[in-house]
Amino acid sequence: MKYVVNGGADDEHEFSYDVNSSNGPNHWGEIHPEWSMCNQGDMQSPIDLTHKRVRTTSVLGRLDRDYKSANTTLINRGHDMMLRWIRGAGHIHINGTKYRLNQAHWHTPTEHTINGRRYI
Repeated sequence: MKYVVNGGADDEHEFSYDVNSSNGPNHWGEIHPEWSMCNQGDMQSPIDLTHKRVRTTSVLGRLDRDYKSANTTLINRGHDMMLRWIRGAGHIHINGTKYRLNQAHWHTPTEHTINGRRYI
């Protein structure tokens, strides 16, 4: 695994997940012209995942996955950590659609909340 301390990261202070901040989610569409779509819709990030909205289902069946070992790069982008696999690390099928595993990232604190709680 190759480690990159900062691979041309976006300025980690240009946006915030704090809804009371001047650069928080309610203002993301004003930060850059290409982010203007963030002012549209009502199911934008961050999303509060509540127990009352969760539905369990058994109709999806068994997950069809085919993951493989692959070289990856770990990148600290300031606002998140990202793993990027060189030439992918396999795939998963969900409802007939194939999704390739090319990258994964996570935020701290978390981007989304669960029942109003943000995790660090």
